[in-house]
Amino acid sequence: MRICIVGAGAIGSYLACRLARSGVELSVLARYARAAAIRARGITTTFDNGDEITVRPLVAQTPEALPVQQYVLVCVKAYAVPEAAVGFAERLDAGSRIVFVQNGIPWWYGAEEPDDPVADLLDPGGRLAAAIPLDRVVGCVTYANVRNAAPGIAEHVGGDSFVLGEPRGGMSPPLGRLAALLSGAGIDARTTGRIRDEVWLKLWGSLAFNPISALTGMTMDEIIDDPATRPIVIGMMTEGRAVATEHGVAFPTSIEQRLETASQAGRFKTSMLQDLEAGRRLEIDAIIGAVAAMGRQVGVPTPTVDVVLGLLEQKARGLGLGGRSMPTSTALEVHRP
Repeated sequence: MRICIVGAGAIGSYLACRLARSGVELSVLARYARAAAIRARGITTTFDNGDEITVRPLVAQTPEALPVQQYVLVCVKAYAVPEAAVGFAERLDAGSRIVFVQNGIPWWYGAEEPDDPVADLLDPGGRLAAAIPLDRVVGCVTYANVRNAAPGIAEHVGGDSFVLGEPRGGMSPPLGRLAALLSGAGIDARTTGRIRDEVWLKLWGSLAFNPISALTGMTMDEIIDDPATRPIVIGMMTEGRAVATEHGVAFPTSIEQRLETASQAGRFKTSMLQDLEAGRRLEIDAIIGAVAAMGRQVGVPTPTVDVVLGLLEQKARGLGLGGRSMPTSTALEVHRP
């Protein structure tokens, strides 16, 4: 079985080290310094139990350099997905699946809706929708906490949950085989017929924690406990839940329960704060911009989300870390921790 991981950053490195031990024919799509580092030293992941695994997958810089793949796992940030993934349209056969392991609202969420605002934000020009049939797509939400230590080197801090589902809610044999493959590689993988609910459940907290952390420099526990920021978090989560509910999403927990769970992370820096401190582009559209756009689409006001979004975009532009006009030619160099 041939599997390609697109973007060997934190999550990509974690998956590579797990999957390479399962006997698959593994390749990695990477460029520039990351590709050179992987060719020279392989990929190393240190796991939370103390284990360390090093693997040496085939490294390709373009999809055209690879044969047909059974599974393509796209592990780059949302703004980099169109450039990174569209070339794999010719590297899929009838049973292949392309899996988008993403934070926030994924490009495929509104792909079948005409004039959907999410499609305009996350798939400009409809490149992905035109190239990749939706029945070949698998959505993936992960709760694995993995950090980049250096190109080709990752540190697994905790968690290994991956939730897989098809955009239309199906449960096809390729989806089941993928879940079994991941489980066999030591990954906590499960499938769902409601992947959109899972997308929102994770996004619910990220919607508030990521932007506020980038604006303030505060860690997760500080954001939740500080009386100045906790009401902002609750306001954003309340608005986000209202938007999601109008889009048919069900939440199995309350805001207070979600905050209690998040507070257990302690002095944890969100991925957006880590990106800001590292001088990497911020993942704004998928995490917060899409929520504001979806609220306008269904007539749900999002005043708190809108204010935080405006402040975040201004900060990102000032630091050169955001803006839809930014080039994505270095997309495969970055990955969420």
